[in-house]
Amino acid sequence: MPVILMAPKRSKYFSRVATCYQGHKHDSIKEARRCDELNLIEKAGDIKWLKQQPIFTLQPKFRYRGKGIRAITYRADFSYYDTQSKMFTVEDTKGYKTEKYQMKKKLLIFKMRDRSDFLFLET
Repeated sequence: MPVILMAPKRSKYFSRVATCYQGHKHDSIKEARRCDELNLIEKAGDIKWLKQQPIFTLQPKFRYRGKGIRAITYRADFSYYDTQSKMFTVEDTKGYKTEKYQMKKKLLIFKMRDRSDFLFLET
């Protein structure tokens, strides 16, 4: 009986898991490169408090008629404080913007709209 070799399964959006120089796994090569850039910028002192994959709660969990409703969360690629502009920055590295991503992005911006020190970046 012949052996059939199957190619590795591609991701839904044709991205590849990549590792940055710090050893973090990222969902794309573009995101891994951006991680390397941000780590260099942090070492230079231009940003601080760099976080990978920070999670923001857009709506907390609650109960409705005895049934538990899960929280709605948004996981960004990076967050940091820019020491030059004095802005708390949330950054997402996107190749393909899904409807779900666009909706959660709007909810995060809506939640943070009153903060004058907040910036959302798409790279």
